[in-house]
Amino acid sequence: MPERIDALVTSGGLLDAVVGSMNDIIFVLDVDCRYYGIWGRWLVEHDLPTSDFVGKTCAEVWGESEAEFFAEVNAQVLTGQTVVFERWFDMPWGPVYYQTRLSPLKDGDDIIGICGIRRDVTDLKQAEDAVRREREYAQRVVDTANVMIVGMDGDGVVRLFNHAAEEISGYSHDEIVGKNWFDTVCPADRYPAVLGAFNSLYQRCEEDPRPHAFRRCSESPILAKNGEERLISWMESEIPQADRRLDVVSFGIDITQTRQNQRQLEHLATHDPLTDLPNRRSFERALSRTVARAHRGTASVALFIDVDDFKLCNDQYGHAFGDAVLSEVARALENEVREPDVVARLGGDEFGALLEGASVSDAKVVAQRMRNGVRAMAERRGIALDLSIGVMGMDGSTDYECVLTGADTAMYASKRSGAGIVVYEPEST
Repeated sequence: MPERIDALVTSGGLLDAVVGSMNDIIFVLDVDCRYYGIWGRWLVEHDLPTSDFVGKTCAEVWGESEAEFFAEVNAQVLTGQTVVFERWFDMPWGPVYYQTRLSPLKDGDDIIGICGIRRDVTDLKQAEDAVRREREYAQRVVDTANVMIVGMDGDGVVRLFNHAAEEISGYSHDEIVGKNWFDTVCPADRYPAVLGAFNSLYQRCEEDPRPHAFRRCSESPILAKNGEERLISWMESEIPQADRRLDVVSFGIDITQTRQNQRQLEHLATHDPLTDLPNRRSFERALSRTVARAHRGTASVALFIDVDDFKLCNDQYGHAFGDAVLSEVARALENEVREPDVVARLGGDEFGALLEGASVSDAKVVAQRMRNGVRAMAERRGIALDLSIGVMGMDGSTDYECVLTGADTAMYASKRSGAGIVVYEPEST
């Protein structure tokens, strides 16, 4: 076919053939900004005669609503500038997004008009808009999610930090993004185990750089900007990057209050609400452990304690006063034991104590200090109170029921006799 191109060159029709074959629209405006000529296959495809354009202004062709815009850009070109713009146009076959380039048409140094190229980029625009909408939607999801969303690279530098993360941590997006997570929100010197877990996760990611869904769930603390520690439940996933590196994205829920509530409920289930001492159930569990240790060679002692004449105090001064006295009795008993020892309220005005690794002689000394402390407290309040205490030693031959029976028996013996402290002596066989 080269001979046919040669024929066009010879006849001077090559340029017309090229222009008429282009999908782009080529046009010329005179200095009055009227269409002088328009070319392109676009005219044929849409059955548009050139008379719809030639001799008309841009406003006449594209509508008066576009008059101001075209007047402005055409004026710029006539001063010697090249202008490129993109714009939607309403065409008979529907809306079209055109990209237009306008350049001065010159004869020597004189500008005698405007030449333009207009290209239909509707498909590209729609594709870009679709991508933009997807990105905006994803960003809205990230920003409005009620969970922390934090993205980090393998060095721990934060690349993503959503609105919920701002609210929970107290840090703004700009304060954290680009900073190292382990220098700011989760300082490594305070939480070295968290950094170690992150490095371990990232190392596994690099060894197996395939996308996975939520490789790990964990709980770890963060340090909020106000210095408050928050406990976060995390779900973590990896996102492979184009450079074969991996980002770790973590989704976090603040469970600080939940854990506090759980601890409070657990505490209420195991402690007496008035004195905040362990309750009977906790005491019995502790006694089972103490008996088991006694069987392994750690001798210990159990004390059962009754507050003498407490009913008279209650009847004379009322229950509110009595409750306050019981709370002070509890503190007086606690003051006389060591950190590992247990003091519990068994119910009413009865208490129990477990002295780990103590002898009966040691326990009698502690019991007497308890009596002295309660007497001193009662004297300050202007009342008379004392304790009746039963003491039961535990060794390898002692069982759980024996301790309960023996200490209780000794306590009631003390109460009946007024002896104050009675040690249970098992009957010899």
